[in-house]
Amino acid sequence: MLQQYRWSFILIGWLFVIVPALALGLTLMPIVPAMQEWDSITFSYVVYQVQYLSIGIGIGLMLIGIINTWPSTRWWWRTLIVLLVVLAGGLHYLSRTEASAEEMFNEPSSVKRTQIDPSQASSDTTVYMWVYLNGQAAGYPLDLVAHHHKIHDTVGGVPVLVTYCTMCHTGRVYSPMIDGKHETFRLVGANHFNAIFEDRTTGSWWYQATGECVVGPQKGKVFSDVPFTQGTVSEMLALTNVSSVSTFVPDEATGDRYDWSRGFAVRTGDTTQSYGKRSLVIGVEINGAARAYPVRDLVMRSNVSVIRDTVNATVIAFQRPTSFGSPVTVFRDSITSGVVVQSYREYWHSWKHFHPTTTTYQSQ
Repeated sequence: MLQQYRWSFILIGWLFVIVPALALGLTLMPIVPAMQEWDSITFSYVVYQVQYLSIGIGIGLMLIGIINTWPSTRWWWRTLIVLLVVLAGGLHYLSRTEASAEEMFNEPSSVKRTQIDPSQASSDTTVYMWVYLNGQAAGYPLDLVAHHHKIHDTVGGVPVLVTYCTMCHTGRVYSPMIDGKHETFRLVGANHFNAIFEDRTTGSWWYQATGECVVGPQKGKVFSDVPFTQGTVSEMLALTNVSSVSTFVPDEATGDRYDWSRGFAVRTGDTTQSYGKRSLVIGVEINGAARAYPVRDLVMRSNVSVIRDTVNATVIAFQRPTSFGSPVTVFRDSITSGVVVQSYREYWHSWKHFHPTTTTYQSQ
């Protein structure tokens, strides 16, 4: 019987070996962009959990088939068997090294910041993600965060997780404290063009855009937000008084690997329409009410310098951006109040998906 079905054992076993890697690659990486639109995160998670069982079964079936085939088969059939094994091995090697999200967007091996003299920083046009805690301001060059996708750090004695997703332009800063424990995370891929992080303790998966755990033992839990702004050193100093200013610098392990993301901070997306998938919007969420402000409309509305609006009974105001790359800081009540309202700068497709009840700003 084994002799009769020996090739069936080999081919079925081979499929058991390669299908998990193929399925995870197609659903968690934008190889086929249309598949990112699917709600496939639960499917991907299940495949991820059972992949080693599938691989083990596949290897067992292949060994049974090969043992019963190899001694009596011709050289070209042996060559085919070798090619199948090499193909399966190569696929798994790539999926865990060069082709893995964790490897492509490697986290810094050591997080270092250098102190800067604010009085000498007026000429620095770098756009940073700024975190202010306990009198300290830490700046993370957006281009660098874009490469790493996540940076674990401590600012003012408080652990922070600085994140950025390049496919949807979403910057977020969270507390990595989960149930009182300082958790660490790795990047596993993306769904709906948004990065997915896995916590090391339970293996649960979390969306970067919302900080929500959507599958795994921690499902339903949400990161605590840490306020942040985007802008240059000068723009940061105009917002707050801090006793210490430092900026993140690339580590030796990263080297020039982030060259691909240079200039990312000033990318403008689709400037031909206000609500294209990759059109930039300024997003604000106040007590559960979300609103999007198309950057294109704001830039073109040259008859005003300050945008004023009311979101969920809260008055907000911000300086109208004059270019698609201009950072925007939103304030409560007026631009001189000094009370910053958390805002986000990202692609419309991301804001709309993760804020399905969002309203949009209608310029007067």
